[in-house]
Amino acid sequence: MSELPGAVRRSYPANATIAREYVARSSILVITAGWAAFAKMLPSGSRLIVDFALPHEIALIEFGGEVSETVTALSEVKTIELAGPIRSFFSSYPQPICEAVQQAQASRYSRVAEHLAGVSRRGTVERTAHLLLELACRAHRSATSFPDRFECPLNQAELADALGLSAVHVSRVLKELRERGLASFRNGVVELHDHVGLIETAGFDRSYISS
Repeated sequence: MSELPGAVRRSYPANATIAREYVARSSILVITAGWAAFAKMLPSGSRLIVDFALPHEIALIEFGGEVSETVTALSEVKTIELAGPIRSFFSSYPQPICEAVQQAQASRYSRVAEHLAGVSRRGTVERTAHLLLELACRAHRSATSFPDRFECPLNQAELADALGLSAVHVSRVLKELRERGLASFRNGVVELHDHVGLIETAGFDRSYISS
């Protein structure tokens, strides 16, 4: 991707705004380092994180300036960026690159659908376990296995915004997962102590995550 015409390398410090809600922007980002969040900001000042972008993933920004999201760097983020619009991308670049972009679009749709199911229908422990398993698969770059631990730069407030819970409630749920010997989250590291138990608790089907 870095060798494609028009490709630009950029870095964003932690907490920087990569793209802002209601501001038109179209680009394709290959995340080479760091985590970013796609969030919907509400009039009350609260936010709902609808998706994350992790290292070695393609993040698509196609904001028309009317209905869109805010993209924020959760840690230092490094990217390779190609200017949109995305619809013109498919006639300008090699087929393997275009297929990767299409796969990224499909994967994001699947993740957002799972996120909607989580915040609307799953219990608090179930949805937290489900998100931790998804992030484990994506951080580990595998749709077929789980790591025992992975680095996760989220704080409890960001985790709460992704789960549709308060930070206090997230703290209680993480304590329950830890006391049940399923998972723990301390100092930026998630440890999965019981893969089978965590999968059963979450009702997790990883088929929606591409490897």
